[in-house]
Parts: sequence; C-alpha cells; structure tokens
Amino acid sequence: MASQLRVLVTVPFKPHHLERLRAAAGPGAVVTQVDVPAGSPEMRAALAQADCVIGEPAPALLAEGTPVRWVQMTWAGTDLYTRGAIPFPEGVRLTNVAGKAFGHIISQFVVGQVLTIAQNFPAYVRQQERHEWACAGPVFSLEGAQVLILGTGDLGGHTAQRLSGFGCHCVGVCRNTARELPFFERLVTLDEAEELLPGSDVVVNTLPNTDETVHWLDERRLRLMKAGAILANVGRGNFVDCMALARVLAEGQLRGAALDVTEPEPLPAEHPLWDEPRCFITPHQAGGSFGKCDGTEERICEVCCENLRRFVAGEELTHLVL
Repeated sequence: MASQLRVLVTVPFKPHHLERLRAAAGPGAVVTQVDVPAGSPEMRAALAQADCVIGEPAPALLAEGTPVRWVQMTWAGTDLYTRGAIPFPEGVRLTNVAGKAFGHIISQFVVGQVLTIAQNFPAYVRQQERHEWACAGPVFSLEGAQVLILGTGDLGGHTAQRLSGFGCHCVGVCRNTARELPFFERLVTLDEAEELLPGSDVVVNTLPNTDETVHWLDERRLRLMKAGAILANVGRGNFVDCMALARVLAEGQLRGAALDVTEPEPLPAEHPLWDEPRCFITPHQAGGSFGKCDGTEERICEVCCENLRRFVAGEELTHLVL
C-alpha cells in the first residue's frame, strides 16, 4: 500500500473519531473530511483525490471513474449501490456496518414503539392536547406474548433479547434454521413464517431489501395476522404494502403499527396512513446515527477503523458487500 494513502470522509465524524481514523490509516496517510452534498461538483473534485471513501457519495459520481478503490459505508443498508439503476464500479470494494452498529438502539426503538401501542400512549397524547381526562381503553401486556421477528441478525437479535426480558416468546425468521440463537425459542424460514402470523401477538420486521422480501407483508398476509396484533417495521419500507396496511388498520384488524420505514419514503402528504390513529410513523430515525446517538457513532467508527487498518495491511476487509 502506498504511503500516501488518501482517505476521504464524507460524514460528520467528531474530531476525536477523525483522530482515531488517522491513527488507523497510519503515518503518511492523508485523511480529509468534507461537508458537501453527495452529488455535488465539490464531491466530484474530492473523489478525484481519494483512494478510499468513508461515507456514501452519489453512485453517479463513482460511476464516472475515480481513483477510489474502496467505499466504506456508514449505513447498514446498501441499496444505494447494490439495487440502484447505476451499477457500482467493478473492481471497487464495498463494505458497510451491518451487524455491528445499529442493533443496540433500533431494538430500543422497537420496544418503545410496541409499548407505546400496547399501553395506548398515542391516544393519551391526543387526549392531553384536548385537555381531556378519560380512559383510552384496554391495554395489552407483553408477558407471555408470541413475537415473530423477521431477521435474526444484529437488529433482530437485540430485539429478541430485549423483548425476552418482558416474558415474550420470540421466534426468528432466517435462512439457516439449524442454528441455536440466544433469546429465540425457535427459528423458521421466510416461507414458514406465514403459518405463524395468525398466532403472533407482535410482528417485527428487521430484514433487508431483497427480491424475496418486497411486499412480503401484503394485504393477504396482513389479514392473516392475529386480531389485535402489533406490527413494527424497522427493516425496509417495501416489506409492507402501505396502502394495504392503511385499509387493514382502518378496519380495526390490528391494534396498531409502528413504521420507521415506508414505501415510498417519505409517504405522500395525502397517504391515508398519516391520518390513521393506529399508525405511528417516524422518519427513518430508529438507527440514531450521526448527531443522534453517541453509541451508534462509536460502533460505526470501530468498523471504519478496523477496516482502515486491514486495508493498509492488505488484509481481507470485514462487513464486505462487494
């Protein structure tokens, strides 16, 4: 590896994180942080002077041809580069932070949203705005609840751990069901998951975007869900058919849904889910990355530093996507 390694950082790491990145890159390396739009001419100029990038520059700029040999994403999802219209450049390595950075905080989001719906908190917020003192109706206890968690990685595993503390019985959905994973009482495949919808009190999606997961939770499967069940989606928005979900929620089939991701994103202003009282929508913020959660930033920095050390040493990178 050349001594003058040029590392471009396009995300708002704090100064102490930048110092750790410089230490990982080694003597002689130049680590430059920029704060410019991902697809701007300024970013194009910066990429022309970089060997590797920590961040998410626009695919179109990478496709133009740059000296960049490696892109280290600070996201878990890689759709920007792997499922977009512009192919990722051949010969350039791509890594992310999946399985490391976000499970600790997204699982707390899931628990918080499930409890919010179970305890009628949205209704009480609306009542307080009206200065109204009244019972909002029966509540739902998580003790003994059957929970179906689609995905058993960092997000799903942490979610199962936290929900198990409430006495929930968690079943995980994954490809390799021969394993034993902590906090999951059973593992099933995605094909088998449909059979568990009628008996699940809570359904949580943490799966990434794949051909198999697009609109998996369509209107037919939504109507298979247990009456009064709670749905939480922190995976990808297109896992759920949002128009179908609006119809099912309006009919009172489900107790409620918590969506941190939607299709499209954001939802159009006229979409019925905005006005559905049983739906709680947040703007893709469950991961709490830069400027929102110190713990997440630390975990992202750890992955980036480890891979920088490996890149300099010519070793195999972790979290390799391409």
